[in-house]
Amino acid sequence: MDMLKNKLQIFVTLIFLSLAGWWISFQHVLAGQGLSIKWFDSVTYGLVALIGAIIGFFTARKWGGFKSILGKSLLFFSLGLLAQYAGQLIAAYYIYIAKVGLPYPAWDDAAFFGSTILYIIAALYLAKAAGIKVSLKSVSYKIVAIVVPLILLVVSFSILMHNHQYNTKDPLSVFLDIGYPIGEALYISIAIVAYLLSRKFLGGIMKAGILLVILALAVQYVSDFTFIYQSNRNIYVSGNYDDLFYLIAYFVMTTSMIKFHVIYNHLKSKTSIASESAEGK
Repeated sequence: MDMLKNKLQIFVTLIFLSLAGWWISFQHVLAGQGLSIKWFDSVTYGLVALIGAIIGFFTARKWGGFKSILGKSLLFFSLGLLAQYAGQLIAAYYIYIAKVGLPYPAWDDAAFFGSTILYIIAALYLAKAAGIKVSLKSVSYKIVAIVVPLILLVVSFSILMHNHQYNTKDPLSVFLDIGYPIGEALYISIAIVAYLLSRKFLGGIMKAGILLVILALAVQYVSDFTFIYQSNRNIYVSGNYDDLFYLIAYFVMTTSMIKFHVIYNHLKSKTSIASESAEGK
């Protein structure tokens, strides 16, 4: 089974490297917005999120799905990836089929912001599995849970949103401008607390998987704010750096789903060996 997962990781990595190479190939003609960019930006690189969601659903099933806390976490991360893919498709419709540019806010934001909500729920379940209820009685964990989101919010509003003009005539855009940074600060902070707790969870075997989740969420954070910054200043160009950031975020989250599958097989193998040893005695 581990061999199968290794092959799956190689397959996903090759797709990622191919898409990254494709992205590099058209950077010198980005202003032309040719057919290659349109294909890349419309549905192609978003397929990594779809692949990650499918792998995540199978991994969540291994962990018990809605019957277990960790299974729920993986399910919601997978749904978050699926929502990201849906947002990509809707955005592609606006740009390449309706040919109206990419309005903000629009229906793609329902999917993208929905993904933020799903990631928050997933991170909460992840932290719950690691024992957040008990550990938050500790002052150090309380400090982390408060300081990390505050730092992220300060960075978001003072740097990425510097000189941003809120469209007060459109309450929904104001809500999203504020909601995206708050939501992302929350899910990254919760995931970091889960990682700090994971050294106590199943002998620390979960740390690698959770660390990959944190990395994916951090890149997602950079992706979303790069896009919002450009979109609100009318400087967004399809195929630019924000697309590469999204591709990396999807790839790392997909890798984390594969890692959790490997961890499950490892734990199952250890349990089986321990059971056979006990029976031998």
